Amino acid sequence: MLRLIRASLRKQVIRIGLFIANTLGFWRYPSNRDKANDPADRLAELNWIYKSQNPLIRAEKGSGLENYFLEKQQIDRPFLPEGFQTDSIARLSAVGDLMRARGLGNSKGKLYKSTSDLIFHADVSFANLESTVIEIDENEVGTHVWVTCDEYDAFKGHNDRQYTVFSTANNHIIDGGVKGMNSVHGLLDTEGFNYVGTNSVPERQRQGLIIDSNGIRFGFVAATYGINHKVLPTDKGYLVNIIPFTRDKEETDLSLLNEQIEWCRSQGCDFVIASLHWGHEFEFFPRLYQVQLAHKIIEQGADALIGHHSHTIQPYEIYQTRRDPHRKAPIFYSLGNLVSWSTEAYRCLSLISRMCVVKGHIGGATKTLLAELDITPVQQIEYETDNKSFLQLHALGELVRTAPDESTRLVAGEAAPFADLVLGRHWRENCHIHHS
Repeated sequence: MLRLIRASLRKQVIRIGLFIANTLGFWRYPSNRDKANDPADRLAELNWIYKSQNPLIRAEKGSGLENYFLEKQQIDRPFLPEGFQTDSIARLSAVGDLMRARGLGNSKGKLYKSTSDLIFHADVSFANLESTVIEIDENEVGTHVWVTCDEYDAFKGHNDRQYTVFSTANNHIIDGGVKGMNSVHGLLDTEGFNYVGTNSVPERQRQGLIIDSNGIRFGFVAATYGINHKVLPTDKGYLVNIIPFTRDKEETDLSLLNEQIEWCRSQGCDFVIASLHWGHEFEFFPRLYQVQLAHKIIEQGADALIGHHSHTIQPYEIYQTRRDPHRKAPIFYSLGNLVSWSTEAYRCLSLISRMCVVKGHIGGATKTLLAELDITPVQQIEYETDNKSFLQLHALGELVRTAPDESTRLVAGEAAPFADLVLGRHWRENCHIHHS
């Protein structure tokens, strides 16, 4: 009885707190409080609940990030320098979070039916596997994200084409404990998938993942901001690559990521991609400290950055590096949920990024550079047939133009303004944005 009374009082306090926040509007901008830093901070928890109901469409007050991204998404000259001679070409696609979702178990062969070429036509395809493939006792304390084998089979690929690389560094990877993470490793190893961000042996933590494609050697490195305050066994700290990005930005220790990047270079990697599970949930703009850290990571040797975790899409930028005047680095702060547990339109909106990477020479020097970049906003739609729901991913632009039914048209209409917020309106012309 006492437990029920406490739960009821808690709900009332939350309801009153949200009413005050909505009335006064003091959480319409990002807050410095974050429950990822301190799970006992009740005000931070209330702020998180507020954002989950009212996603933030403004950047940090006074940061100027809205105008910054408008400028950085405009390219006034070609990616490749004049006189560059191309020898090898490889295409890479990247998507955001793969999570449990209603109807996912019935979606094998259907989920990617309309988008398979966007993802799997690439030479190398990447996704964040934000699930353990093991059943978890949902009565245990905490939030648990896991998928069944049927759900995993649905999102791991389409027909005979599958993802090349999974990042397993995220805050839900040990929701099933070390046993759950080991089950993921065993499954991925058995099926021949490559993964980065979690490690079965200590020495792998200081290394990256190497993928060779069309004469170009790619290196992948990965880290997550945390694991939801779960504690790894004292002798198993190497299991997950953790960098607490959400703590004091002035003291963020990037040495682990730097070692991984340096290892990739020592192994002859031509192009290094950093995967970061970071940022703040239900916000459509990264924080200023993330922009600063992203630039630092690029200058320290990464050639592209793929971000995820916020459950929203966020802006990208094409960053002109200081370390190499010929090098432009794409930074995706969050690609969103490709497969989402939610039914909210904005949480089912994601970005598919496609990069054309070329290796060649200029002025006697061999370089591997970004040559083209495509960004396509896509929407997860839930359908029903024979009293069973299933999911399918569609290019948002196609749904806006020719939605097959009224309910789908309404979902696309809800999602499109968020795509406009993050990308501008250029994506509406051809259903995607192209840079070269």
